[in-house]
Formats: sequence, C-alpha cells, structure tokens
Amino acid sequence: MIFSVVIPVYNDFDRLKLTLDSLNCQTFDYSLFEIIIVDNNSSSPILDFNSLYPDLDLRVIKESKIGSYAARNTGIRNAKYDIIALTDSDCIPDKNWLRNAYRYFRIDKDNKIGILTGKVPLFYRDQFKLSFAETYEKYTGFDFLAYSKDNSCGAGNWFSYKSIFYSISFFDDTLKSNGDTKLSKIISNSVPLYYSEYITVFHPSRYFVHEIVYKYRRLIGGTYQRRFKGDLTGFIRFMLIFSYKRVTFSIKKLFTINFVDSFKILIVSFLIFFGSWSEFFNILIGKDTKR
Repeated sequence: MIFSVVIPVYNDFDRLKLTLDSLNCQTFDYSLFEIIIVDNNSSSPILDFNSLYPDLDLRVIKESKIGSYAARNTGIRNAKYDIIALTDSDCIPDKNWLRNAYRYFRIDKDNKIGILTGKVPLFYRDQFKLSFAETYEKYTGFDFLAYSKDNSCGAGNWFSYKSIFYSISFFDDTLKSNGDTKLSKIISNSVPLYYSEYITVFHPSRYFVHEIVYKYRRLIGGTYQRRFKGDLTGFIRFMLIFSYKRVTFSIKKLFTINFVDSFKILIVSFLIFFGSWSEFFNILIGKDTKR
C-alpha cells in the first residue's frame, strides 16, 4: 500500500459521490491506496459508500470537532499508509492523479518532498453560459502555481509523507479557514514544496453569488484567526487593503475585458465588499467565524 486519501465532508454527500467516482476510475492499482472519508458532524445521514464502491478500500470515520482541519487531522492520524493524499469532497481528481504522484515519490529516495501539489482548474455547469459567480471565478480562480511560488498550498490537491505531519505539524484545528496556507508555509520552511502540472484536481466553480460572498466571509474570518487576533489595528489595515484591491480589480476589468463579464464582476465585487465588512463587524462583536 502507498497512499491514504483523506477527504473531509460536511453534508456534501452528492458531490462526494463525484469525487469517489473519479477515485474509482484511477489508473493506479486499487490495492495500493485506501480512502478515508471523515464525516465532520454532518446533520444529514451519510450514505453507505462501501456498498456503492465495493472495489475501493474505503472507510468512514467521524470527527465531531467543527472544521475541515480537525477532520483532516483525524483522517491523517487514522491513515494506514505512508503517503497522505488530501482532496476535498467537491473536487474531482484527474484519473491519473495517484499514478502521476507516485512517479514523483518513487524516485524520492531521500524523502525530500515536503509537499507535492499541482493545478486545480475550474469547471462550470455550462461553459457557454456562465453565471455571475462563475464569471467572477473565471478571472479569480485557483492559481496553485502562484501559491507554490509563495511556498503555500491548498488542501484540495496536496500530497505529503505521513511522517511530515508527525515531525513538523498537523493542521491548526482552531482555524476554520487558511489552515492549509498556514501549515504549508510551516512545512515548506523545513522541506521543499514541489509543483507539477501533471498532478491535477478539478474544482467546480461556485454558481451562486451568495456562495462567493460566503467564501470571502470565511476567508476573512480565517485570516483574522490566523494573523490578527488581538491586533485590531492590523486587522483594519488588512480590510482596507483587501477592499481597495477588490475595487481596483473590478474597475480595471471594465477597461480590459468585454462589457458583460466586467459588469458581472463589478456586481459580485460590490457584494463581496459589503459581505466582507459585515463579517468584519460580526467578528468585532464576538460572533463565531464561518466554517
């Protein structure tokens, strides 16, 4: 056995089936990987995935502490094999995801890989008729290559030796967002982070604007917990810079892309602006950050 694939899930069982469908079509030998689904205190009943995917070595375990990072830590601690493969319940790994990753680890005789990651392209419900949210994400989607140059990585497409987590650190389970950024930077300070175009996981674009706004509210909360707890001045400065970047981004697009797309981006940016400041004031009055 080589890989333990860890997937946290919170109620998102329909899309998790798509993730498992893709893992069920891997070009890598099924006997060389296991799948650990970590149910993060879902309110809806979990499906009988073992019956749905009898050919996969699949386990479902539970983690009651709220947050995907707590769930990932539990999955890693319950992993039987040497290499952890992380993805999310709404992601679709490419059919060669594990096979291509194995090629890198096979030649890594001295265990020099800290994190192995790759590209995360978006896909849409209808690529010829994008919603407001999809249009926004078309221009702001995941850039894992840029993340890797900044020595960071998202948990949707992440491989590491299990020993890395034990020797350096697990995810900070007090965070609800930005925990993958925090841990990847910690790990890459000790061992290298590598990026490969051949390690691919597909991610659905958000379709509704409220999903985009919620994403940014969650990121604002995560940034506060990770960087600015107890530093109100720094948090205000961050919010002003964040808001300035959203406004200038949308204005710039008015002059650089077609009118329809730029108008959609302007509307979404406007709603992100107000949603983010709403989250800011919720944090100030002591409300919980978004999960």
